[in-house]
Amino acid sequence: MEVLAIASLGVALTGCGNQSTQSSSNTTKTNSEASTNQNTTNNNTSSSESHHDSSLWNNQKDEQLASFMQKWGPTMHQSYEQYDGQNELKVSTGITYPDGLSKELVEGQSGLIGWAPSGKGDYEYNVVAIYNHDGTEPPLPNRITYFFAFHNGKPVVLVDQSNNGDPDCHPTTNTDLESNFERIANQ
Repeated sequence: MEVLAIASLGVALTGCGNQSTQSSSNTTKTNSEASTNQNTTNNNTSSSESHHDSSLWNNQKDEQLASFMQKWGPTMHQSYEQYDGQNELKVSTGITYPDGLSKELVEGQSGLIGWAPSGKGDYEYNVVAIYNHDGTEPPLPNRITYFFAFHNGKPVVLVDQSNNGDPDCHPTTNTDLESNFERIANQ
């Protein structure tokens, strides 16, 4: 009887695996199908695995990023203020975040970026953390604002250093920042 139950479980799990690879062309659909399949077909999944599938970002990762930024900022001779998820983050150019994300362009295109604390949202770039450094050296105002986000489920760091006109961000060229966010996000 045990052998039959184990064999049936193996066939069921193989079927689930095939189903998920067949629909991999649509990432959003695959993720919600995977969550639905996992919850309905396998109730023995540990809570950490279940949490990992339901959210790309969590408080523990947010704390790790905060710790990294506290160490990294001084290496760049800068200090960064974090958007805490409740109180608006005002930058020296007068923009406040997260509301300012609605005006933020991504490489010249509007409507692509927004606040999504879980990493999953309705945007091309779902922002999970915002850090800002306001410069004190002329020309003023100047700022460096980093948006830690997920794009198609993958971690990406965008930066905005615009000081007049429309806020416009682009992927950072700082490989240290990018690789550490990716490391934290993939834990």
